[in-house]
Amino acid sequence: MLSLISEFLDFSTFFSIWYWVFLALAWSSRTHWTLGAPFDAVVRAEKRGGRWEDDLDAIVHAMAARFAMFMQHGGPWVVGIAMFLLAGLVTASVVTQNEMVRGITAFAVPMMIAEFGDIRLALRIERTGLRGYDLRRALVWRRFLNQVTGLFSLILAATLAVITLVQTQQLVPW
Repeated sequence: MLSLISEFLDFSTFFSIWYWVFLALAWSSRTHWTLGAPFDAVVRAEKRGGRWEDDLDAIVHAMAARFAMFMQHGGPWVVGIAMFLLAGLVTASVVTQNEMVRGITAFAVPMMIAEFGDIRLALRIERTGLRGYDLRRALVWRRFLNQVTGLFSLILAATLAVITLVQTQQLVPW
């Protein structure tokens, strides 16, 4: 029974179905929700207008105000700590060549890039007060950029998986 469980819950990152399921679900969720607004709300506001557009504007402006408040009170510290941790993660990934660290790096670095893009959009919305069509256009563009970043994350993970496979099979002397 224990061997079946350990076989089912394999913790080798790139060769575990759970890592890829987690990666797909995380990026699917990340691209569906932009600044706290689900993409279907953006589509509904575009098609129906009126109350739907007002609701979308309210949701996004509330989240933009939250992001702006967080960035005013501790933004530089949060960014500095996040960059320090990411630099340490990337360094550990290169130096140790540990599969788990590589897997976390392939997820965390692109996810932070997407998060910083969302923060930047939130600050722009807070500064300029985007509403209506311009707000929806900015949200759709941010979603597209998050999708591209997610695709980059999947390609990076697949590339690191191949490198890990080649290194563990002793096919090259790296």
